Amino acid sequence: MFKKAGRKLNKGSTLIEMLVCFALLGIFMSAAAVIISNVTNVYFDVKGQTYGRQVADIVMSKISGEIEGAKISKEDEFTRPVIFRSFEDEAVNNLSGTKIDLYDRTDTHIQIYAEDGELKIRYFEINPPKAKPDPEYDAGHKDEVIWTFDEAVYMGYSIKSLRFVPANKGKADTGTDTTIEDTAYKDKAAGSNEYPGNVVGVYLTLESPQYGEFYFYKYVKMYNINDKDADSVNIELRTATDR
Repeated sequence: MFKKAGRKLNKGSTLIEMLVCFALLGIFMSAAAVIISNVTNVYFDVKGQTYGRQVADIVMSKISGEIEGAKISKEDEFTRPVIFRSFEDEAVNNLSGTKIDLYDRTDTHIQIYAEDGELKIRYFEINPPKAKPDPEYDAGHKDEVIWTFDEAVYMGYSIKSLRFVPANKGKADTGTDTTIEDTAYKDKAAGSNEYPGNVVGVYLTLESPQYGEFYFYKYVKMYNINDKDADSVNIELRTATDR
């Protein structure tokens, strides 16, 4: 006698099981989205910090190289390093300025400042033409030049603020942009003599629409001006825009 094989029925999912499944799937997807978002934010933050550090190092290296070679003549006050500040800075006794003026290691008169988001170095004219031609003198003539980096160097950043301050003058006050100055001078009182007069504080703030702001500062010593001379001939602060 033969038995008829019984048929195995396929049982489908119930509505409750499907709802639970979709709920769990939604939770997992939400958690994954949060994790991916956090990882992405960390990635862009690290990337921005890396780019900011690279740009700051490049810009600061150029500035430091020029300031370190600065020269001085005790017979001629116009070869002394000068930091220019605005009339607004003077009004609030701000000890920092936006432009430093000096003679570099080649005895070339230069100014260092930021404009249009870029570092600019103005190399003044050498041996301006005389009314009466002088071949030997004229042979050393060079036109004025404004030097800048290529735009690609900034990696999407621009210079928001570039400030210079004689390091022995005390705290610099740059109004609303005080983050880096406060960090540098948190333990210093105004008029501190902790540094000799041949040291300049350079404060740099970079900004990027994508990565935000990056702060950097450095103290730079003028090695061609010894500490003894620096004590008697300090870096001068002037309220003017040019010589």
